[in-house]
Formats: sequence, C-alpha cells, structure tokens
Amino acid sequence: MYTELLTKTKLLKEFCNQSLHRLEDIKHREVYEVDFFNEVKPFVDNVMRIADSWRELSKEWIKQEKPKNIHPNQIDATYENIQHISIQGFYQDTKQKRFKNMYESILYVLDSIIEKAIKI
Repeated sequence: MYTELLTKTKLLKEFCNQSLHRLEDIKHREVYEVDFFNEVKPFVDNVMRIADSWRELSKEWIKQEKPKNIHPNQIDATYENIQHISIQGFYQDTKQKRFKNMYESILYVLDSIIEKAIKI
C-alpha cells in the first residue's frame, strides 16, 4: 500500500511541477490561447484520476500510521489545491503569487508524506 502511495505522491509532485513550468512559460508569451478540450481537460482529467486515488490512499495511511503533522483536512486541502493549479497553470491571467503559495503548500504536504512514508 505504501508503495502505491509513494508512487502517486511523486507523480502528483511531477504534475505540479509541470503546471508551474507551464505557467512560467506562458507568462512570458505575448499572446497565448489555450485549447481547453485538447490541452486543459486531458491534463486535468489525468491529474485528478491520480489525485482521487491518492486522497483515499493518504487518508487510509493516516488512519493506520497516525503520522505527526499530517491530517486528513490537509489531504483534502492539498487535493483541492492540486486541482486548482493543474487548471490555472494554463492561463496567463493566473495570479502568480497565489499560484506559488498553493504550489508551495502542496509540495510541503507531498514532501512530508514522502519523507514519513519512506521511514515507515
């Protein structure tokens, strides 16, 4: 079970990094038209498929292992933030400061899970 949790946690971290790099790239473009059905939707659907499973695995892991400083409400908030940045990374009008705050919050939780799950 922990192997699957670690794999999905690392995968979500990579998706978040992709979203950050995409946003940084499009912010430097003069004009960028996003194709919702061919770009945004397939990426977000894939991210959320992994995130749905990750959320359940994380909550089960918390219930069983009771790690310090990781709680189910953090998992829910991280899940929602992952959804937000996976969408917002495609749009030039995204506020970078807010995006980066969500990104850093997500990474904190994902890195905490990786660190604690490896030790168990």
